[in-house]
Amino acid sequence: MRQLAVLPRGASLPSEAEMISSFGASRGSVREALRILEVQGLITIRPGPGGGPVLVGPQSSSLGRTEALFFHLLQARYTHLLRAQAALEPLMARLAAANPDRDAVRSLEQFTAIGTDEINPFTYPDCASAFHTALIAASGNPALALICQSLCDISRAHISAHGGLHSGPADRRATFDDHAAIASAVLAGSAATAEARMTAHMEVVYSRVLAAGNGLIEEIVDWH
Repeated sequence: MRQLAVLPRGASLPSEAEMISSFGASRGSVREALRILEVQGLITIRPGPGGGPVLVGPQSSSLGRTEALFFHLLQARYTHLLRAQAALEPLMARLAAANPDRDAVRSLEQFTAIGTDEINPFTYPDCASAFHTALIAASGNPALALICQSLCDISRAHISAHGGLHSGPADRRATFDDHAAIASAVLAGSAATAEARMTAHMEVVYSRVLAAGNGLIEEIVDWH
């Protein structure tokens, strides 16, 4: 596992024969290890000549699949997920503002100005999601970032499956005004302001999902 951590995503792993020789393990043990890594979403197996195991790496979607199963068994509802996000994302904003690696925060510069693509109802969901993803990544804490992003993935998939929130132009513009204000605070290194603005923004997000109805918020977390 330590060797996987230093490989770039998309890297081909050694052949089965090479791993058997390198680790002194049986063919059955190597195949079982590869199967576990594939189930966890860390590798994919390319079929055919020249194929074999390829590193995918840790992804929030893989963690989200496992989390969704656990949440489903716990009878957790989407309201619980949204409340968890509302608790975590202000912390991520604070951490991003205080992140000494300012290069990691520069991705938020693109959200300080609002363009026509953001207001367009067809591109709005992806643009809105991109802001939250960038902010979470800018926190500089990979453990919290992975957990927070996986929760976002689960709730977004649920909202999308129900046709989205159908936000009007005023709501869309207000969302991106919020994003711009949060991004500006993070870029300025104002941790308390970034946290406060994100707290207020997440309350608005929660209220919009609640107002949308359609069983969006009270359903038990689904697992596929």
